[in-house]
Order: sequence, then C-alpha cells, then structure tokens
Amino acid sequence: MKKRDLFRVGLLLSLLCLLTICAISCGAGENAPATTAPEAPASEEPSFEPTPEVTEPYVVDTASVGVIGDILIHETNYNSARRADGTYDFTENYTLVQPYLSKYDYTVANLEVTLGGEKPAVGRYPSAYPLFNCPDSIVDALKGAGVDLLLTANNHSYDTRTAGMLRTVQVVRDKGLEYLGTRDDLNESFYKVKDLNGIKIGMACFTYSTVSSSGVKALNGITMDRDAGPYVSSFAYNRLDEFYAEAEKAIAEMKQGGAEFIMFYLHWGDEYRYSPNTYQKTIAAKLCELGVDVIVGGHPHVIQPFETITAPNGNETLCIYSTGNAISNQRKFLMDSDNYSGHTEDGMIFGVTFERWSDGKVRLSEVNIEPLWVTREPEGGRQVYRIIPLDLAVSDWHSFALDDRLVADAKASYNRTMALVGTGLNAAREKLGLAPVPVTVS
Repeated sequence: MKKRDLFRVGLLLSLLCLLTICAISCGAGENAPATTAPEAPASEEPSFEPTPEVTEPYVVDTASVGVIGDILIHETNYNSARRADGTYDFTENYTLVQPYLSKYDYTVANLEVTLGGEKPAVGRYPSAYPLFNCPDSIVDALKGAGVDLLLTANNHSYDTRTAGMLRTVQVVRDKGLEYLGTRDDLNESFYKVKDLNGIKIGMACFTYSTVSSSGVKALNGITMDRDAGPYVSSFAYNRLDEFYAEAEKAIAEMKQGGAEFIMFYLHWGDEYRYSPNTYQKTIAAKLCELGVDVIVGGHPHVIQPFETITAPNGNETLCIYSTGNAISNQRKFLMDSDNYSGHTEDGMIFGVTFERWSDGKVRLSEVNIEPLWVTREPEGGRQVYRIIPLDLAVSDWHSFALDDRLVADAKASYNRTMALVGTGLNAAREKLGLAPVPVTVS
C-alpha cells in the first residue's frame, strides 16, 4: 500500500475514535445529576514593585564611647561602703547613673586609686589621701555600672609602690575589665585599638610626672624605683618633645593596626582650676596637629571647658580639658574655705559617637555632655553617696530620690557645669548639624 492510502486509512480511524468518545460523553451526561461548576475567580498577575536602588550613602555602623571622671575614694566613702561583715560594697554609688553609662558601646572611667591589697607595701588598708589604697570591690561596682575600661595612669598610680601599681592592673584584668595607662608586662603596649561594631578606635592614656636629670620618674612626689618607671605611661612638662615623639609613634602604630579614630586620655593640669593652663593648651594643640581626634582630660577635680581645636594642617580635635570628679568626698562645705563653690561635686559623662557609611567613609557624628552631680546624705547611721544624672528629659528630678532642697542644688550643679562647657559643646554640635543643649535650668 502506498503512503497516500495509508494516510487515508489513518484519517478514517481517527474520525471513528472521535465519534465514539463524543457518544460516551453525552450518555454519561444524561445519567449524571446536574451541577453548576463554580465560576473561577478572575486571576490577576501578582504585582511586585521593584526595590528601589539606594544610590545615596547611608549609615551602616555606629560606635559610641562615654567617659566619666575621677573615681576618688576618701575615708568617708570607705565608711559608707563598709558592711557589717567587714567587706566593702560601692554598688549604691552608681545605681542611678548605671542606665546612662550602659547605653554607650564602651564606657571609660579614671580609677584614681590603687588596689594595693590588704597588706600593702606602704600605708594601710583601706586608705585615702595622700596614699590611696582601695578595696578591690570598687572594680565590681564599676563593672556592674557599665564601665568597660579603667584608666590607671595618674598621679596616684604609685601610692602603694611598685607592687600596688602592678597589682592594680592584675585585679582589674582578673575581674573582667580592661585597663589603660599602666601594665604588668613590658611586652604589652600602652595603647589599644578597640573594635566597636566594626569601627576601630585607637586609645592611649598618659599621666604627667616629673623626671630627674638621670631619667628617674616620680609620681605624686614619690620617686619611683628605676625599674618601675617603664610600667606607667607618662610625660614630663619639661620634656614635651620626648612626649610628642612617643605620641606620634603610638598614633602611627594604632593607625597601622586599623584605627580610624584616635582618642587620648590625659591626666594633666592644675587641681581646682576652672580653666586649662598653658601646658594643657600647648599639648592639646600639638596632639591635634599629630592627628588625635578626641582628647579627654582629668586630674583637676573640677570641670574645665570644652573646645574644638583646629591645627594649621587642617586637623580638628575635640578636647574636654577636665571631666571633673565622678565621685569623691570633696564636698562643698569642706572646700568652701578655698572658694571652690561646689565645683568638686560636679562631674559628667562625655560622649562621642562615630559612624561608618555605606561608601566606606567614617565620621564623627555626635558629641554630648551629660552633667552629673554627687549627693551625700545620711541614711541608717552612715553617709550615702549617689551619682545623680542631671537628665533634662526627666522632668521631675525628685524621681532621683531628691527632695526640694537637693533638686535646687542639682540645678545649681547643672548650671555650673554648662557655664564652663556649654558654649564649646554647642559650637561643636552646630558643626555636626545637631540641636543645641540647654545651658541653664531654672
């Protein structure tokens, strides 16, 4: 059979099959109950809006650092912290300020005492001025309050001699906090590069000292053992070129280690003076030129002004010359004979925030000062000290356990602090596009 004939036969068979199927379908339809098929809903194609592409740079990381002033523990502070079993608990000093310290990614405090132990090489335990030897539990209280790093280089670092200076570092480390300014291992650097949320901040701490013609250091009028000198990071006012060379080297090494911002903590200046001296101004200007972004000072036990320094090479540095006392017994009624007018009761949290943007650039985005004030009130047969955050967002400062008399004193403290730092602070905030901070409260 030819191919054409095969095609005709195949076509006829296909038609017969189709007719058979139709007949069967019609018969089944006659016997089946009538049903109405539901109307299919109209279908719509899902609409997916394309995500707009972000072309402008945006913030991808932030890192904040808060710094409080001198932790200076006097005799009545010890008496207040002493418990019936002979231990010392300083926790209540920091209860109210703890939320304010903890909000920073990294919080720093100046530990202006040594932890010389119960059997110090010199002096007694505990002891205050002129040789500070504090119970180790001060570190526990500061850690519980949200502090991460203790500055250990100051004029009291050698109060319990070499053994006490080294033990201070060991106790701080063993209790889980970091330290800066002294060390117990000569292979350890005096600076650190801290990674905070992917932003690297270089930090160094120096205290003023005196140095003899033979190169022997002295702190607080105490001549150090020659072998002890290298364990404390210090500078001498009459040897500033040596300090600048050391600072320049540290800055370069921190930047090689990835530091994107540099912070220096300096123990300097004149005690109880409300303005920086010539040495402070000179050192700050040079460190600005060398590339330090932020300088935080301590030692005067009163607050000193804040300013933005600009070097001839265009570098800018934020500088708070003194953050005042964080806590002490330097009360107004004890200091009035020297006309300190309550300034020794005033402190602050100095805060800075850094940002990284999606284009890789980093910048300082915020600077702020949160005034603090210390109360000393009788409770249960002892004097109780509390650091009070003078937060203007808290409309009623009575919530900080203050009666009307203390609220008035707190407002006076706020006004003292902002009279010293407000102008410089708000000038810096304006450059950053931030709202000004009120400089008085009534």
